[in-house]
Amino acid sequence: MRNINLHQLATFQVVAKHCSYVRAAEELHFSQPAVSAQIHLLEESLGIKLFDKIGRKTHLTQAGEELYLYSQKIFALIDETMETMESLRSPHYGRLSVGADTTVGTYVIPGLLGKFHQMYPDVEITLEVFNRGYLVDALVNNHVDMVIMGKIPTDVPVFVAPVAPNELVLVAPPMHRLAGCIHTPFAELAREHFLLREVGSGTRAALESAFQEAGLPLHVSMQVGNNSAIKQSVAAGLGIALISRVALDMELETHRLVILDVEGFPIMKQWRLVHLKDKNLSATVRAFKSFMLQHADGLMHTKVV
Repeated sequence: MRNINLHQLATFQVVAKHCSYVRAAEELHFSQPAVSAQIHLLEESLGIKLFDKIGRKTHLTQAGEELYLYSQKIFALIDETMETMESLRSPHYGRLSVGADTTVGTYVIPGLLGKFHQMYPDVEITLEVFNRGYLVDALVNNHVDMVIMGKIPTDVPVFVAPVAPNELVLVAPPMHRLAGCIHTPFAELAREHFLLREVGSGTRAALESAFQEAGLPLHVSMQVGNNSAIKQSVAAGLGIALISRVALDMELETHRLVILDVEGFPIMKQWRLVHLKDKNLSATVRAFKSFMLQHADGLMHTKVV
């Protein structure tokens, strides 16, 4: 396989443009013998003549004409490449891929990404919303730049920073027997049936842990795959549920659901920004990380009542 030396090709391009070694030497600020030597080396490398000397004039051979066309494409592509590399050194361009667990990815992150987009309108943003199991896989396999999640993985080295509180509350329909009660003992919950998220959900794990610590049985009426279905099921009287406060604004305003006042609740958790510790973050991703650390906590506090 033959190799093309870019320095020789650049010299060739100038000679071909002028069809003159003398004018090429003047433009390149080289001696004429140095220019001739570069062309000779290029011809040897390619195994073909690029110029004909007819009388006092220099002409491109057919191979020289073809190479000149390709050299223009090559250097145009190099210029485009350098422009792209230059733009990627700026946070205002490039791509950002964010993963988020179901609740924060549905109710919190879109608003934050909207504000970030206003600051960096040319950034290409992707948001992937998963449950925790898929989210950890996406993080470990480098399918996303960073994730916003509750329970962090412990089997890989990661950077972790808290970004927002996650207030988990018990909800029931307004006519529920515990609705309106104050300081209900935790033991009363042993009489209730719960709607739970899927295995791997941080909310489910928090509820199971609370019952385990209390030494009480957790009765499950249904397993439901998302917050919207859980809220509909609770409103329909199929059980009560633990859910993030940020997912309840509309249901509380329309009085379809109420928050129960029970000992040990709300459970305060935290969403965290996580990325692989050894990941090389682009300028765009670093800008988003800085944005999240500066603004997410304050933005979340405006939603927690």
